[in-house]
Amino acid sequence: MAALKLFNILVLASVALLALESGPTSVNALATDRSHVARYAPASLSQQMVPPLRQALPLPLRLGLRQSAATSPYNSASSSSSSSTYVSLTPTTPTPTPTPTPTPAPTSSSSGKKWGLAWPNGDADYLSTFAARPNVGYLYTWSPYLPTDLYGLKGIPMLWGYDQVSDFQSLVVAGYANYVLGMNEPNEPSQSNMSPSDGVALWQQYINPLKDEGYYLVSPACTNDQTGLDWMASFFQECSGCHVDAVAFHFYGTDAQDFISYATQLYNTYKLPIWVTEFADQSFSGGAQATQDEVYAFASTVANFVDSTSWFEVAFPFGVMSDLQGVNTANSLLSSDDTPTSLAYDYFG
Repeated sequence: MAALKLFNILVLASVALLALESGPTSVNALATDRSHVARYAPASLSQQMVPPLRQALPLPLRLGLRQSAATSPYNSASSSSSSSTYVSLTPTTPTPTPTPTPTPAPTSSSSGKKWGLAWPNGDADYLSTFAARPNVGYLYTWSPYLPTDLYGLKGIPMLWGYDQVSDFQSLVVAGYANYVLGMNEPNEPSQSNMSPSDGVALWQQYINPLKDEGYYLVSPACTNDQTGLDWMASFFQECSGCHVDAVAFHFYGTDAQDFISYATQLYNTYKLPIWVTEFADQSFSGGAQATQDEVYAFASTVANFVDSTSWFEVAFPFGVMSDLQGVNTANSLLSSDDTPTSLAYDYFG
């Protein structure tokens, strides 16, 4: 009887062993192959590829490149094993072929067109409508990327900050463009956020050499406050041997005379042509925002100053987008039907 019990135990043990060998194998989650994660991310994470959003207060939200999948330079790709949409973390815009002979650097906005598009809309077809306005000659996108068709505009790549160095290096070569913009509000923690010394290092390594490739070099753009003035002063003091062709700034305020005074102060300090690469009639000090009529009056004064001032080269009003990111919507330059607003016509002709 004891021998029969022992035999049964051995049989049961053999069956269990066979089941373990033929059944599914448990794998530790940390050992799972995650190689696909490095190449793709859910579409909701595509903002990793663009400048960070500005905080709502005390400065305006600005994304620079929020785009639909149809217009983004970062092409979408679908996973064959899932219905989810993925966005490649590696930009697929081809690197342009440099021209054999660098184009001579421009010395000024000699075309007579002093207005530009701060353009977050990729290859949107309504770019042609804005590009056709008689005063518009320039476009930038808060990044090294430019729309496929510029419709005759001068495209201006930007080295926004640290996150864009790799893309900037691969794209911004001889023949890609004639102008380049420095860092976006480096004096602001919510923007490119770097010390003047770090700004000098980036400029010397990635932007200054472009002068020899035929580029017109426009400085980093700081905010219109004391921190902006201080940052720019330190940058120029420390940037020994740097070549800067023009000085850029951003302006948000409700008094057009303050705009004029600030631009004049920069010109008197550096004796270089002046660019404003973002501006709007916007208060961040509390209280009511400007009415539409007040915005029109602000625009008229600023436009007259820009157009009549020889040392003021280019101006980019903020607002050619459907979402103004916290800026007073009276500054909108894009209508709901993707045509210019009446304010846009005041600036762009």
